[in-house]
Amino acid sequence: MPTVINTNLASLFAQNNLSSAQNNLANSVQRLSSGLRINSAKDDAAGLAISQNMQSQINGTNQSIQNLSDATNLLQTADSSLATIQDMLLRLKQLATQGYDGSLNATQRANIVQQMNDLNTEINQTSARTQFNGVSLLGNTTQIDKVNAGVYAGQYLTETAAVFTGTTVTTTAVSAVTNDTIASTWSLTNDDSVRVNPGNYTLTAVGNQLTLQTTSNGVPLSQTLTVNDAYGDTGKTKVNLQSLNFDKMGVTLNVSNTVAAGTALVLGSAIAAGYNTGTFAISGNAAKITNITTNGTAPGSYTFTNANVTDTVLKMSWTDANSVAHTDSVDLAGLNFNANTDTTLTFASAGVSFNIHNYQTVANKYDIANEIKALTGQSGAGAGVLKLVNAGNSQLQFQSGPTSNAYISINTLNMMTGTSGQYAGAAQEMQTVGNVISGTNGLTTLNGTTTSATWQSTFQSAANAIDAAIDYVSTQRSTYGSQMNRLSFISQNLSSQSTNLQQSKSAITDTDFAKETALLTKGQIMQQAATAMLAQANQMPNVILSLLK
Repeated sequence: MPTVINTNLASLFAQNNLSSAQNNLANSVQRLSSGLRINSAKDDAAGLAISQNMQSQINGTNQSIQNLSDATNLLQTADSSLATIQDMLLRLKQLATQGYDGSLNATQRANIVQQMNDLNTEINQTSARTQFNGVSLLGNTTQIDKVNAGVYAGQYLTETAAVFTGTTVTTTAVSAVTNDTIASTWSLTNDDSVRVNPGNYTLTAVGNQLTLQTTSNGVPLSQTLTVNDAYGDTGKTKVNLQSLNFDKMGVTLNVSNTVAAGTALVLGSAIAAGYNTGTFAISGNAAKITNITTNGTAPGSYTFTNANVTDTVLKMSWTDANSVAHTDSVDLAGLNFNANTDTTLTFASAGVSFNIHNYQTVANKYDIANEIKALTGQSGAGAGVLKLVNAGNSQLQFQSGPTSNAYISINTLNMMTGTSGQYAGAAQEMQTVGNVISGTNGLTTLNGTTTSATWQSTFQSAANAIDAAIDYVSTQRSTYGSQMNRLSFISQNLSSQSTNLQQSKSAITDTDFAKETALLTKGQIMQQAATAMLAQANQMPNVILSLLK
């Protein structure tokens, strides 16, 4: 190596080695202080990608374990109530058998029937109150069909129309230039705002600013918008379109401005002036169905009618699962439909009620009845029909693995014994029990004049129906029991997977302290050695001074 002054190669070598030793030492300190081998992507890009994918699987697996825990608790809640219902059915079987005793008189049999009727009621109430996080597990659950039937929350009951009554209705000259005209249409937003503010509206123009004014519940309301200029074309007539959306009031003015050929432009102030002092009105009694509640209502179609267009009695008709026709009615004449109030219509026998919000006072209450019976679904079908679907047996799904295609399904039940109303059931075995106890020809209809043979025959029918119901409940409990066992095995498997995944991730990302402390010691020694050698290398050019003496 030549002897030079300007370039101290030995010093450069020492500097590089010192920098490398410091970097290695810094990495060791970082890994030992954080406990992680990979602290940034530069440490191990491939390892980082693999470890993050594993962490995603770990997170999904651990949450799935929690999901399955919720599913198990849900099943246990349902099973405990099913056990109670089964105990009541067993007691019913004992009472039905006791009622077949020929030595009993009518009063004694009536006492037995009273017990049976109370137990039947409690079966329904137990089913209704069995819920998990708001999900009904054993009761009647329904949803409203908006597509094929017309009565559902969000429907407006009366039509509101905007009528422009000013002088600038369709086509009016708005500038001194010949043949420059405007055409305008009004539209209403399909929401509540326009229905809250019925009455007269006035337009006022100041320059290119157009203001719409009205009065809402005695309080002045206004909104000002800018009218844009309309541009022309030298070679042809040009049409300019713009919409002025007075969104505070739910009203839109759609303007079409035709500018004659050769015209440069028509100022927005000239267009606005064409609407100055214009007025229009919003008329109509407006109301809206804001909420519909069903209390154990059986699935099916519920049709609303009234006798004629001036009849205030709104009738609801439906047919239950046993093809028995039912009706219920509400006389609207006795209800309050004043402005800014809510009115509730309740059809108690079906467990149906819905809330109506009145934006204005309804003068003719039969208008509400006429509107309800005319409502159509989103497909245009089912005029005046409330349609309930999907009673009971709704499917609950719980993700049982880190990917979304791994899940387990659990069906809820409907253990109620009625055929209509709030305790309408879905299982024939349970409905038969209700019929034989409190149905048209059930035990509750028998009395002191009933023959002993009829008493015994009815008790025998009750006993047979109860046996079938007991078997049905046993089947459902067996299904839930097998699902709980399945969930237990899945949870065990997922726990093992989570442990193995964390072990694999640890091998990639966690610091090996035994190895890293050795590297730390090496790094410290190398740093000290490189520092010493750098000092020696920096002294080497001094040798050249002896040559210059």
